[in-house]
Amino acid sequence: MNQILFDPTGETNSVFRKPQSLPTNLWDKKVMLFDIGKPRSKEFLDYFEENLRQKGLVPKRAAKPTNAKTAAQEIINFMVKEADVVIGALSD
Repeated sequence: MNQILFDPTGETNSVFRKPQSLPTNLWDKKVMLFDIGKPRSKEFLDYFEENLRQKGLVPKRAAKPTNAKTAAQEIINFMVKEADVVIGALSD
């Protein structure tokens, strides 16, 4: 039996990247909340943002219009420039 496997990352040329290590805390980090365009992602991130703000953090937001497409390069560039940590909303 033959199997066809698809790369879910949506990249045309997959490149192995070593994962970044997780920060021990967020206090000295620029935090970005990323809405991937799935239903209720914004609602989840609104709740998450409120909790972060109550703890004294001021996160920024980025979003892509739909989960059906990869993020535009300008959105990726914005997140790279403006954030140390990106938290993505995966809601269903």
